[in-house]
Amino acid sequence: MAIDDTHGLGYERVDDDPNASVLLTTMDNTANWAATRRLRSWERTELGLASGQRLLDVGCGLGEAALALADDLGDDGEVVGVDVSAEMLRVARSRADGARCRVRFTVGDACSLAEPDDSFDVVRSERTLQWLADPTTAVAEMARVVRRGGRVSLIDTDWSTFAIDVGDDDLAAMVRNAMRTERGRPSNIGRRLHDLVRAAGLVPVATADATHTWTAWNPDETPAPDGCFSMQSLADDLVAIDQLAPAERDRFVSKIHQAARRDQFSMNLTMYAVVAVRPTP
Repeated sequence: MAIDDTHGLGYERVDDDPNASVLLTTMDNTANWAATRRLRSWERTELGLASGQRLLDVGCGLGEAALALADDLGDDGEVVGVDVSAEMLRVARSRADGARCRVRFTVGDACSLAEPDDSFDVVRSERTLQWLADPTTAVAEMARVVRRGGRVSLIDTDWSTFAIDVGDDDLAAMVRNAMRTERGRPSNIGRRLHDLVRAAGLVPVATADATHTWTAWNPDETPAPDGCFSMQSLADDLVAIDQLAPAERDRFVSKIHQAARRDQFSMNLTMYAVVAVRPTP
């Protein structure tokens, strides 16, 4: 079996992953989900960026979201992107040519931002908190670097909403239960965004959510549904947390693949968003 056939979606250590190229491609795919586009459009409206402002994107990945917002900042604005992955930033820099404002992408730690207090008008972070061991500290750092009256925007996935339907209720329940602590970490960060910004001293002013649904997938053409992990990877996770017996792994994968071939396959996953303001004195 080729290594690509079993790729997961772990973004904690992208540069050390033998499937780094697959992860980067998956990032582009998830950016094109209708749910992602809907929340980014909502975010852009809620932020109401103005010419000359400074924007920080924490966990910027390939940079496409921040670069899209750069158009709103005018010639005197600035975009700064921070990510733990040098490989992702290499791609981000290659896409920054022609950006309307100044752009800087730098390797950094979301939980210890190398930026001064009160130095940005807007801070955003998308689908990053779910990969962090300490999301509370990361949001506190965002609150520290945003100016008073500035806005913080968070968009993140809630893996506890993940559901799969292949006509097998037991399989669906197994996956649903496993996703409550997906990959050994809290998976419901999306619905906790409101509490996280409040804990950081920010005031929520708008919230939104969007659900991505997969209704078709041909496992003979692509190793995983668009922008998702492979079913082999899902099975391996279930085995690792004792939800699936090792001897049942191949049967589990085969059942999902067969359902997809019969057009009896669907999955859905919800993302949440919040925009909050740092209070003025």
